[in-house]
Amino acid sequence: ARCHVSSVVEWDLSRHSKTGIDCVACHGASQAHVLDERNNVRPNRIPRGIWIADLCADCHAGGCPKTRQKGGCQQCHHAHALVDPRGEPAASGERFERRIADWRAFSEAMERGEQFLAHRDWAAAAREFQTALARMPGSRLATRKLALCRRRLDPRVPGFQIAGMQFDEATGLPVNVIVDGLGIEMVLIPGGDADLGSERFPSARPVHTVSVEPFYLSKYEVTQEQWERVMGSNPSRHEGEAFPEARRMPVERVSWEDCQAFVAALNRVVPGGGFRLPTEAEWELAARSGEATDPAGEEAAWSLDNSEAVAPRLAGSGSANAWGLHDLRGNVAEWCSSLLKPYPYEARDGREDPGAPGLRVVRGGSFADWPEALDPAFRYGQRPERRLRWVGMRLARSVPE
Repeated sequence: ARCHVSSVVEWDLSRHSKTGIDCVACHGASQAHVLDERNNVRPNRIPRGIWIADLCADCHAGGCPKTRQKGGCQQCHHAHALVDPRGEPAASGERFERRIADWRAFSEAMERGEQFLAHRDWAAAAREFQTALARMPGSRLATRKLALCRRRLDPRVPGFQIAGMQFDEATGLPVNVIVDGLGIEMVLIPGGDADLGSERFPSARPVHTVSVEPFYLSKYEVTQEQWERVMGSNPSRHEGEAFPEARRMPVERVSWEDCQAFVAALNRVVPGGGFRLPTEAEWELAARSGEATDPAGEEAAWSLDNSEAVAPRLAGSGSANAWGLHDLRGNVAEWCSSLLKPYPYEARDGREDPGAPGLRVVRGGSFADWPEALDPAFRYGQRPERRLRWVGMRLARSVPE
């Protein structure tokens, strides 16, 4: 909660938690309010003064349970913690002592759970994290740890075949998977906070921090063969007798709208669904493969070697980056789900209604581009209905529940 204020430390002592009210219920989802280059946000709605009473009235329609007064609630209560701001904090009390006991029990259970995690005893660790959640139901840390244990106890992911025995330490998810029935290899991108943008390009300024949830991204660009298996046709310009290995080349001459149809078709037949285009924040995080900056030397060398290229190469021909992803720079450029908007990037930019008007982001550069276009921060947009012989797609998938 980046909009955290000091008074909220007393939240667990208030009545809010018992009635199921959280910050979002009063303040909104904190979207589109970027305060600074670190992408910190403020709430959408900040009731003050007499307007506080309107929030209280949702639960206390008859007014204050003691005075029956229907206004001026903040005269006796703090808007967040529901404590009397005029008095000194109580040194003791039944509720206070009970809450302290909960915190102690929570901390002890979390510590035991971590010890079991260190020994890969997933079942015992899960029991401890469940105990911790019983004491502090709102703990995100305990929730994530419990999910990790449950995934390791049952690593199956709907719609995926697990490839190999590598699992992510933070989430418990398999790192390498294959889409059932299609053979599309995907890699877990662990997510986290990452710097987005570059001072090299006006459209990529300012550099700012974004938070990305874990997601899966296809190891290679979607090939002509894979597209045809899902859609029943091949729209690519580079196919036929002139390209005997075209089925292994990335599909191209597909519009953003075509890509939406492709992922919709996948979601209808693959258990768990959740397939989509990557947001541009996800795409750049994956292209940087954990590095804050990307050297220009490799991209310049690739462009020099391919300066007279007239067609894409086979998918996966280039070397993989640190996360095992191929061709994020060059080969064909790739559609992202995001609308092209000025930075700083907003989390909702990648998840709008697919019918929202505007240019859609294209990333990665292609065989037909100049060296600068291969920089992982370079961004531009195209109309969603355009079909270009140097633009294809890479498949992303949200982590299934």
